[in-house]
Amino acid sequence: MIIVGLTGGIGSGKSTVINHFKELGVSCYQADKEAKELMDSNHNLINKIQNSFGVDIYVNSKLDRKKLASIVFKDKQKLNLLNSIVHPVVNEHFVNYCKGLNDKYIIKEVAIIFETGTQDKYDKIILVRAPKEDRINRIIRRDGCNRQDAVDRINNQKDDEDKIEESDFIIDNI
Repeated sequence: MIIVGLTGGIGSGKSTVINHFKELGVSCYQADKEAKELMDSNHNLINKIQNSFGVDIYVNSKLDRKKLASIVFKDKQKLNLLNSIVHPVVNEHFVNYCKGLNDKYIIKEVAIIFETGTQDKYDKIILVRAPKEDRINRIIRRDGCNRQDAVDRINNQKDDEDKIEESDFIIDNI
């Protein structure tokens, strides 16, 4: 099976693009969406997150995403720690998801392919880009955060210009 990575900075419009692929009947795996679900349902993962960020990071058995974001998007080491905890579980989930497929290819949406140095795990990579101001406004609307929080999240990812050469296709989402 050919694995196509779909990536782009936060707020670039990856979800919109992946929804178009789904409409065409393409099998798609949304790593960020699955990660959110796993962080609320996988007890081993929950324990690791609580051990690293405190038991109060969960409220009524649900991850307090705003609190976690306020921690990790201001501290690169804590963001790397969170990624090192969550990514192996999501990758295992993806492998299990693929076992039931007979498709020629699958689109795997992952926001931080280049940031994690995993670009070699994909047969092709599609980069979704959008103007920074559009991204900021989308993040604020979607997450209910303030402008500085949105900018901090963008600044924790590689710039799109650094991803172009290693991408096979570019989608400009304007």
